[in-house]
Amino acid sequence: MKHTGGASKAIGEGLPVQLASDWLDRWMIQLDQSELRAYLQLAHWYNTRTYHDEESLSRILPGKNVRDSIKRLERRGLIEVIRRGTQYHYHFPHRDRDGFHRAERARPSLSEALAFQETMSEELTGLTEKDETDKLRARVFKRYPQLREEFSLYETKADPGAPRWRLWMELSSFLIREFEERFGSLRDDHGELFKEVSAKVLQHHLDVVDGVVREILQHIGELFVEVQLAWVIAPSEQEFVALPFVRNLAQRYKVGPEQIFLNTLEELGARGRIVVVVDPDGYLSDMILSSDTGLTKSEERVLFLRPEERAQQDSERNRERVRRARNKYANYHMARAVGVLADFVAARRVRDIDAWLERIVDLVNDALSLLPMNEGARPVLLEHVMDQFDAVRQGIDTVASRVRLAPLVDETGQTTADKAARPKPAKSKKDKPQKKAGGKGKKQAAAKKGAKAKPAKKKPAKKKPAKKKPAKKKPAKKKKTARR
Repeated sequence: MKHTGGASKAIGEGLPVQLASDWLDRWMIQLDQSELRAYLQLAHWYNTRTYHDEESLSRILPGKNVRDSIKRLERRGLIEVIRRGTQYHYHFPHRDRDGFHRAERARPSLSEALAFQETMSEELTGLTEKDETDKLRARVFKRYPQLREEFSLYETKADPGAPRWRLWMELSSFLIREFEERFGSLRDDHGELFKEVSAKVLQHHLDVVDGVVREILQHIGELFVEVQLAWVIAPSEQEFVALPFVRNLAQRYKVGPEQIFLNTLEELGARGRIVVVVDPDGYLSDMILSSDTGLTKSEERVLFLRPEERAQQDSERNRERVRRARNKYANYHMARAVGVLADFVAARRVRDIDAWLERIVDLVNDALSLLPMNEGARPVLLEHVMDQFDAVRQGIDTVASRVRLAPLVDETGQTTADKAARPKPAKSKKDKPQKKAGGKGKKQAAAKKGAKAKPAKKKPAKKKPAKKKPAKKKPAKKKKTARR
């Protein structure tokens, strides 16, 4: 049976409502006339891919008791309504993939999908803020017994060099898989609403990828060819993907090994490392500049904002600030690249120095060409790079020599990003007196930096006990009289 409706076309083109025989046998008897009419009209005129204004209800369902009928349909489970202010989103759980309305539920619940996503976000956010302990593990295993089995299997069969078992990453991967299995079929039918949900689930997946990259960085000395403070020699993509450690991570967290490789290189660049590629004989073959800038935050705003994105007009003064920031940006990357080249020259691992000086010119100019204010010019010349190279080899202080990069892994085996991301420990009562004392010290230091009159008044006041001591030691006067 098909219902085509009779509302105004102003709402849009309607869809035919295909009622299967089992739906008719079950629901035609149970629904009253207003409920049946509301169901048919909503299914016909309201698509499920977007939100609909509440006021449009009066055009397809005139009457006073329309909302009561919709609420009764919700209680029966025939429709689900997601309300966002005056915007309504409709879901028909009894409509199958072929468009037929069935007697029993044919689709998962959209409300349950949203609730699952919210619970998942809260659970994972809480886990990332806590240390992984046996007590925390037991609490999570009680809610998710499948993780207990995976943890037991890891403890009994994992190789000594296998990646560590991380609770929040395992739980995140597990919940993402469960969400896709239970509610993934809703994505096609609920485009706009599911786009928001999918974006949040995707963010959890990206968090897992970041966790995998941090795991790689903790073992970077074993996985990469050579690791220095300012640069690293990366293996080829084929060599990296074939590593057993990488394959285990990719299989466990359902992340492609190629994605792990690219994200690792990107993270190294964000941490100020230049990624170097060498040929089979160990000679310098290629170089990827880091993605840090060497600029202050205000200089970055000047350099990377487009003229239309700035609050003020692009005046001559602003253009001069852009020029200075661009030159500083170019000098930073030029000095960093020349420093790496000098290291390889000192190790006699460069075949043609002149060719590499020209290569650095191209690398820095390519980086400048990506800037918003690029005018098509290539300001870095070969003589600029040669001057930098001569300065580095002569030991002259350069930009590269002043760069201070944090180590990728500290002495505890944690990456510096992990250490910075850890929550600060709770303040204990024992720490409070120390902080108060420190506060007084700061006030005294500030007072010393202030006007001279203030410290002059405070000093004699603090030395009052010193006046009392000589007053108590009167025997010293008796000695003087004895000498006379």
